[in-house]
Amino acid sequence: MNESQMRPFPEKIHIPDWNTFVKKMNETDISVIDMLDNTNPDAKDEFLTDKGLSKPKNEYGKLDIKRVEQNIKTIISLKKELELSEIPEKRRVLAARILDDNLKKNRFVHASYLYNHASHDGRAEAAEEHRKANIALYGEPDEDVFWSILAEKLSSIPAENLQGEDKIMYSEVLEMIGPLRGADCRIFRPQKETVEWFSDAIEIFFEGFLAHIPEGQQEFSIEEACVVTNEIIRSEFGQDAAAGTCAGDTYAGTYAGTCTGDTCAGTDADIMAKDADRAASLDTTGWKAVVIPSGAVASTDCEQKLIRFPGKRSRGAYTRKELKAIIIHELGVHALRSLPYESCGIKSFSLGIPGYEAFEEGVAKAAEQAVNRQYEDSGLLHYISIGLAYFLGKNFREVFEIQRRLEHLTKGEPAGRCFDSVQRTFRGTSELPNHKDLIYYNGANQVWKYIEEHLNDAELMEQLFLNGKTSMINKAHERMVYEMRTGGYL
Repeated sequence: MNESQMRPFPEKIHIPDWNTFVKKMNETDISVIDMLDNTNPDAKDEFLTDKGLSKPKNEYGKLDIKRVEQNIKTIISLKKELELSEIPEKRRVLAARILDDNLKKNRFVHASYLYNHASHDGRAEAAEEHRKANIALYGEPDEDVFWSILAEKLSSIPAENLQGEDKIMYSEVLEMIGPLRGADCRIFRPQKETVEWFSDAIEIFFEGFLAHIPEGQQEFSIEEACVVTNEIIRSEFGQDAAAGTCAGDTYAGTYAGTCTGDTCAGTDADIMAKDADRAASLDTTGWKAVVIPSGAVASTDCEQKLIRFPGKRSRGAYTRKELKAIIIHELGVHALRSLPYESCGIKSFSLGIPGYEAFEEGVAKAAEQAVNRQYEDSGLLHYISIGLAYFLGKNFREVFEIQRRLEHLTKGEPAGRCFDSVQRTFRGTSELPNHKDLIYYNGANQVWKYIEEHLNDAELMEQLFLNGKTSMINKAHERMVYEMRTGGYL
């Protein structure tokens, strides 16, 4: 028997440069949303004009399939390398979780590409692979929750008082949906006292941000909203943000450092003010706001360090209330939460620890509602649209027509805004549901419950806004954050 036959396990190999390993790992991380974003500027108008189209003529010009395929190979190689390495256990655990998440992202984009390019005979198999990758990355809608939300939405329509076109639309939407299924699933809503307390806390915490919104002005153009945001970045982030116009497409920046105080003492206002001071101490170099001419909704790109305002917002100018909400949502949550662990060098800790999305969107929604002192249900329409596609097999046109009628009968939303919502539901293929937007309903539930259960916790605001892109209800995240703070990463 030779020496190799005597060894039951392969030898550990040494990785000489942890920084090189991290660099390779970081390069495999992708923005799924950007890769699956439609790049045909005419798709929306054509779909709204031509009712014979079952789906918009979306194009996916940013989907770099060669990079995705190479990423998958690299991740598999790095995972094997990690298993055989002498990397310290804490680093091994962190890296393994990040690689697993990056693999899920790349496989979902890959599955979307394969479905879009599948032959007729290979379509069903490609759809099944997409479904598996979708669930692995974003989870699966709950059928009882879907039917409960849909039933509540329908019950909010005053059917007995409808007349004329509205009465016809109501009959049409019931026919389009088909037989309704009963479900007993209570939709969580926070107590009034919880909303009032959190509203007071948000007002104190973001006082500096909100002070830059001009007094007396009740409406803001997209460009004016962008200018106000850049003023906040310049003043409150302590940097020279983009000057001049807000048009363009350039990028940069982030917050570093964290809050490590042992205890908090004093009144609620004292505590909130101290947390706000901690936020102001973070390094925010490079952030800026820009207007994206073809954009439909506001968004934050933490990798490029951009707050993006939509040049083609369906509602046009922002009201004062809307501007307050969007500044807190995008700058006060998505940007701010990216900053505490940027200095560690691991990309996922500034862009989001695997599984952070629902909780962060919940924080963003809760904060934007609190700044205007008004609770609203979040993500119900997204959940309904995904459920219609996933459980009832409705296509893009069918989901759009159902949603258009539901929104007209309940909120009076324009068709263009409904299109934007349904476009997200089918992002990446135009035919198969994308479960990403389940996070809005799930996240809002998680966060309002968390707030209600921790009202007397002196560190609540720090946990929500200054603890990085983590989920406070995820025990694995707690462990990862602990390892970040004790493992010499910062």
